[in-house]
Amino acid sequence: MRHSSGFALMDVIIGAAILGIGLAVVISMSSQSLSRQVEGEKQIIASWLADELLTMVLIEGPDIYEKIHPSTGTCEAPFEEFMYEIELEDDGELLPVHAIATISWEAVGGKHSSVIETYIARRFGEPVPRAPAEPIDREARYWEEIIERESK
Repeated sequence: MRHSSGFALMDVIIGAAILGIGLAVVISMSSQSLSRQVEGEKQIIASWLADELLTMVLIEGPDIYEKIHPSTGTCEAPFEEFMYEIELEDDGELLPVHAIATISWEAVGGKHSSVIETYIARRFGEPVPRAPAEPIDREARYWEEIIERESK
């Protein structure tokens, strides 16, 4: 009788140790997963910011962008933790400009960055109006669709 109760106590101790190791592994994996999720979010935001920079270069044209905007700086609120740098490499008057947008941020493991490169053509001639030839009344179209559905 005494021998079996010692065996049960030993069984409980071993079970508790295995449970403790399992919980430690789960907690460790959860914290790693959370830190990787935060890093992934930062990389996505950095990609958006780099895309925004390159879009501004495309809209304004590389020549005008260089004259108006600084090539380095801190991103606007709410992205103050991100720094940007844009390089516009000119290979000639008639060739597209090589644009490199770099967004960097400080993280636990050190400084991280996201880089996007593309070529952007220069803007020649008069600006082209970017309005539709015929205005679109979206609200009227929306109500027409509602009336059609209700009549069925």
